[in-house]
Amino acid sequence: MKHTFALITTVALAGSAQAALTPLTAQQTLQQFNAVVLGDVKSESHIDGRTYIGGSLVGNNKPVFAMHPDDVRASNYAGLTVMGKGVASDAYAVNGAYVTGIGALVYGNTKDLGIGKGNSTIYGNTQSTDFNGNGSYYVSGSTNGGNLGVTKVDAVVPGTVQYLNTQAAASTDFSTVLGGLSNSIKAMAGTSSVVIQGNTANFTVVADHGVAVFDLTALQDKLFSSSVTQFSFSGLDKATTVLFNTSVTGATLSDNFLDDVANKYSNKMVWNFYNATSLTVNSQFAGSILATKAALTNTANIDGGVYVSSLDQHAEIHLHNFTADVSAVPEPGTYAMLLAGLGLMGLVGRRRKD
Repeated sequence: MKHTFALITTVALAGSAQAALTPLTAQQTLQQFNAVVLGDVKSESHIDGRTYIGGSLVGNNKPVFAMHPDDVRASNYAGLTVMGKGVASDAYAVNGAYVTGIGALVYGNTKDLGIGKGNSTIYGNTQSTDFNGNGSYYVSGSTNGGNLGVTKVDAVVPGTVQYLNTQAAASTDFSTVLGGLSNSIKAMAGTSSVVIQGNTANFTVVADHGVAVFDLTALQDKLFSSSVTQFSFSGLDKATTVLFNTSVTGATLSDNFLDDVANKYSNKMVWNFYNATSLTVNSQFAGSILATKAALTNTANIDGGVYVSSLDQHAEIHLHNFTADVSAVPEPGTYAMLLAGLGLMGLVGRRRKD
């Protein structure tokens, strides 16, 4: 049987004295989250920043979340949010994980979960779950073992961190927000170019009002093949936002980003894998990965955000606070409106001539 208490609790809270929180925009999502996974996560590594998981979290060797809480941007979300969608009521939404800071919010049961500090909310039962440091915790069900070293609260009431975390978790449909962003970026015309020479792909950045767009569809089969092993970039310092569009349905990313691009420019780069259903990262990757349909596996570090369908994590996901601007990216309907407007202007012009 699937659990339903989480939804009931959220709806009840949303209808209370305080108004529900405004949903996050795509820009805010990329700024506030190091990872948004719409489905399930398996992990044996760590994520530096804030993480949202729509399904369940299964950890091996106690993976770490919100590892650098002092570096993340302010948000109403906890350091780790696990929604537990599709998890049976007698199963675990979180089984084996550690949250360094900013607390956790979990819909479902937890086992072997450790909280370093912060306020936490568990809508379920806990087993061997530790609440340490400062802050407080709320557990709607039973507690079995673990270190309960901070204050326990008996209810989630307006004005508390637990309340804000709960409302935030119910505020945004990330599938719609991130899927919409992916479609919007997909519709943008390319401004920049790529030339493949030997085993190196040379990316030349040309920005229009600070935004550079690469349309990789014409050469993506070769670009993401084993014959290309290096990515070289020029002009990255001349753009504030760098977007990459590719329609591949699957790819293994094993390329070496030259000239320390990962550390210098990851915060402004977004790779839009809008058709991908399977991605594997086998070498240090620079930039955020936007692939809302994809199952992502990483055996090497990712320097940037991860926004995917599911995650099988075997290496680190580093926080590079997002500085690019996707708020100005036109929504897909905007192009149609512009074309319709131009058509209407043309019609008016012809009528005036008549």
